[in-house]
Amino acid sequence: MSDKADKEVRNVDEIGWRILEELQKNGRISFKQLAEKVKLSPTAVIERVKRMEEEGIITGYSAAIDPRKVGYSLSALISLSANSGNEQIVNDALASIPEVASCWSLTGTNDYLLEIQVPSLEFLEELLSELARHGRLTTSIVLPSSAKNRLIKSPRISMTD
Repeated sequence: MSDKADKEVRNVDEIGWRILEELQKNGRISFKQLAEKVKLSPTAVIERVKRMEEEGIITGYSAAIDPRKVGYSLSALISLSANSGNEQIVNDALASIPEVASCWSLTGTNDYLLEIQVPSLEFLEELLSELARHGRLTTSIVLPSSAKNRLIKSPRISMTD
């Protein structure tokens, strides 16, 4: 771990991590309720949350949406090994596809990993045809029983912790 990253981790103590875990579970929790959960005064909690926002530890608040309830019945992960020399074209194409929920640029065999939400298997087939113009694809359909939205927790000191 770099000195800068190590210093940033030290800025979050045990109570700070409890605050972060509670906010990840419910970003709309009141400061009073949060204070009760972490056993601090509301004023102290407000100060800690504001400091973590200012330091960029907390980067925002958002709503979690059930994709099935808004018409996306199928999730898939797509690995894309892009055709050489067209990185900007691929980036522009991926940015223009609303069904791409997340996109990671990778090292290794594949260049991108896409998380997509689509309304049907037929739609997925059309989307794969569109994406195949940009490179080789490997697709995995995500089963409904899959775990999602794990909390970011305090880092372990070693693998044996």
